[in-house]
Parts: sequence; structure tokens; C-alpha cells
Amino acid sequence: MRPNLEFARDRTEFACTDLELEVQTIPFVAVSLLNDLRRGAIESLREQRRLQRQAMRAAIIPNSVRYPERELNYQANVLNRKAAAFFERHGAVVVEPAAESGLDMSGRRVMKTRYCVRYEIGACPREGQAELPGLLWLVDPAGRRLRLEFDCDECSMSVIFEGHPLAKKAQT
Repeated sequence: MRPNLEFARDRTEFACTDLELEVQTIPFVAVSLLNDLRRGAIESLREQRRLQRQAMRAAIIPNSVRYPERELNYQANVLNRKAAAFFERHGAVVVEPAAESGLDMSGRRVMKTRYCVRYEIGACPREGQAELPGLLWLVDPAGRRLRLEFDCDECSMSVIFEGHPLAKKAQT
């Protein structure tokens, strides 16, 4: 008797590729018992694999190698004292906290990416496509404006946070 073994392949990291049973009569076995046997076999396999795997251990060796930049702004994403201490140990000075700290991000780059909206809409000058006149903006449902800047030599796009139009009115 050769059962269909395809059903179990996607349930665990193990796969039974072949099984042969030689029996005189086909015994009745409750599905619950078969499931218990399967679970037990899988746990045994996992335990055997865990016992045979060599544990890799590494010691952390603190150093004071100089960080390539002297002053760090919000782009270094320093949000807590441990991060600040790390950079200071490496000779850098944190002059601005991370954007998540509540820093006013108006007029600042919040993302740089190789993904290009110009290319996606068929307005890439590198591809010989017609350029769009003027600036491109993204506006979220809350009204926050994000200006898109393009560096075609580097084939990158920056997203600049311009703020919320209501916040600008409240400041004036």
C-alpha cells in the first residue's frame, strides 16, 4: 500500500518522501492517534536536530573605533541614551534626536529611495520620456504634503516632508 504523502509537505519543515507498509490486513487507526503519532515524530526530529546543532557563541568586544561622521543629525536615528552613548564612544556628537522624538520635520528629507515615481508614470528623462513640468507631491489623507525631489544622475528620489497645511496657517 503506498499512501499519498503530498498532504503533509507544507505543514512542517520536514517532508516524508517515501513510505511503504507491508500489512496483511488494513488496520483501523483513529485519526486522533495518527495525529498524535505524527506530532510526536516531528517533535522527536526537532529535538534530535537541536541536539546535533553546534551552538555558535561570540563575545562582544567593545571598541572605540571612530565613527565616520563627527556630527549626527536626525538621520542617525538616535532615540535613546544607549544609542547616544554608542555614538559618543565612537567620537560622534549627536546634535539632533531621531525624527520619532517629536522633532519638527518640516522641510526635511524623510526618505531616500531608488524607487522613482517619475519612472513609474512615464516621465523619466534618463529613459528619454517626456518630463513633467513643475514639482510632484504626495498628499496623505490627513493633508500632510510630501514633496518629491529627483536626482537623476544617481537615479534616486527623495521625499521631503512639507508639513500639514493647517499647522502652517496656525503658525502665521
